[in-house]
Amino acid sequence: MFEEEKKQIVDMSLRLYNEQLIVGTWGNVSMRLHCENGEELYLVTPSGMEYEKTKSEDLVIVNGEGNIVEGHRNPTSELKMHIKIYKSINNVDAIIHTHSTCATACAVAGITIPMMVEDMVQHIGGDIRVAKYALPGSDELADYAVEALKDRNGALLKNHGAIGIGKTMLDAYKSCVLIEKSAKILICAKILGHINLLSTEDAQKMIEYYNNRYGQK
Repeated sequence: MFEEEKKQIVDMSLRLYNEQLIVGTWGNVSMRLHCENGEELYLVTPSGMEYEKTKSEDLVIVNGEGNIVEGHRNPTSELKMHIKIYKSINNVDAIIHTHSTCATACAVAGITIPMMVEDMVQHIGGDIRVAKYALPGSDELADYAVEALKDRNGALLKNHGAIGIGKTMLDAYKSCVLIEKSAKILICAKILGHINLLSTEDAQKMIEYYNNRYGQK
């Protein structure tokens, strides 16, 4: 059942681990599952398992209330946040939560990543906001994450890490990569002493182009 989706999560988890976007057992990955009967389920990574050792059989399927439908592991401790995002934001079928270094540094500093470079603006949809702080796994963190993700494909979680969302697993991955890359650029630019920002008008033109004309459409 949903073997292809399970493979996507296992493969992506290993990729995130190898690229040092996640370390050890921290961070989590999920996908929305569309069932033939119209029901929505959620495939999530297990809690507290090292990603380089996680197999398809370790993944967990839960329903909208967070109850386990399939699997023998405990689901990720950030399950509430994943479910809240899926229920609150349309057209999102994949979520990745990372603890990558530079993105987390910006999250700890409480610094929004401004509109600086085209790839970030085009894919994320604007600046990268910092969600208000709440304890990991809490209802409050889930609410704050949804708030920070409004009209965006990524956000920072204060004193915690980053979260990327997308229609596909690859889209969510791109969100996380661009958040980390943009955080590095911001830190380096601050060291150099000056940041030239994109105008709101130019940013909107870039987003419109990316959404409607970029690539092989």
